[in-house]
Amino acid sequence: MNPASFFLLVLSLGFAVMSVLVHGWTLNGIVPALLATTGGFWQLWMECLRHRSWLEHRDSGFAPGTQHLALAGMLGWSAATFAALAWAWLALRELR
Repeated sequence: MNPASFFLLVLSLGFAVMSVLVHGWTLNGIVPALLATTGGFWQLWMECLRHRSWLEHRDSGFAPGTQHLALAGMLGWSAATFAALAWAWLALRELR
């Protein structure tokens, strides 16, 4: 497994905890937390699929490309985290 996937998961979970601590158990606290957590686990799941594909083909002499899984994982994490940050930012603007 790629250590960066675990780092992104921890980063996502940290953002989720901060979102709930700042906004509480309201819609503005829960939705960004769920989005960030989903992004982190999506990245981790794509990395698991890449690793499983590598394990399946490592002795065959042919390793199919898994770049599409890496790209899907990174795009999924980026989209979910961006949506969570945008939601949290808009929620903070409402508090002013």
